[in-house]
Formats: sequence, structure tokens, C-alpha cells
Amino acid sequence: MEAPRMTDDEARDLFSAYHDRELSPDDHERVRAHLAANPALAAEYDDFAAMLRGLSNLASPESPTPAPTPSPGAPVDLLAGVQTRLRRRSAGRFYADRWSRVAGIVPLEIAAALVLIGLVIAWVAMTTVTVSNAPDQTAPTAPAR
Repeated sequence: MEAPRMTDDEARDLFSAYHDRELSPDDHERVRAHLAANPALAAEYDDFAAMLRGLSNLASPESPTPAPTPSPGAPVDLLAGVQTRLRRRSAGRFYADRWSRVAGIVPLEIAAALVLIGLVIAWVAMTTVTVSNAPDQTAPTAPAR
């Protein structure tokens, strides 16, 4: 018994899984056969695959050569790669400030601690100053009449 015919929209929905080889062997073969039978859709898939390769290149801080595919489960620091390439291409006009280039979160923790210390000092200064509205006890008072 032959599997039901796949529509172009169904094939498009499976582009990502097909590209990443996440489909079952039967589904992979169905998509491959559908792409072979439909040249316009095959060209669309080729554009999709080229776009994914381009995105992979953006994640690589090195040259515009294709980045190696990371092993499954390996983290890809896309933001750092994009910022590095933008900084290099723009000669530092974008992401040139120190905070965006910092690799870790430690400087942000230091800044937060300094702000907290400043707030504590301000609170202590405001609570230790007392204003008394009581009359001065050292001044002589006139006898009551």
C-alpha cells in the first residue's frame, strides 16, 4: 500500500526536520521523492538550506567561511558571533561599549552591588539625622502669669 500523496505545504512544514535528518526513514524518503518530483519546491528547499548555512556563518566569529556544524547539544553563542562580526565590519561603531563585549555577568553583579551599597549608605544617612521640634531646655523661660 502506497503512502498518501504529500502536498507542497506539508513538505514545507517538514523542511527543517528534513534538513536536520530528524524524520523517520519513510518520511525522509517521501519528502525526498516529493522534492524530486517538484523542481520549484526543490529550489525553495535549496534556498531554505542556503539560509540556514548563512545563519550558521553568522554564529561563527571567524571569517565568512562556512562554520562547522556543532555536535548535538553543544551550545552556540549566536549573539557573540553576530556582535563580533558587526564590530569588525563596522570598525567598532556598533557594540563598541565595554558592557556588550563582556563575556560574563560578573561586571554586572559588581555594578549591582555598588548601587546597593550606595542605597544602604543613603538610607543610613537619612535615618540617623533627627530633627527635634522640642523647645530648647537650656533657654530661660519667663514665669507664667
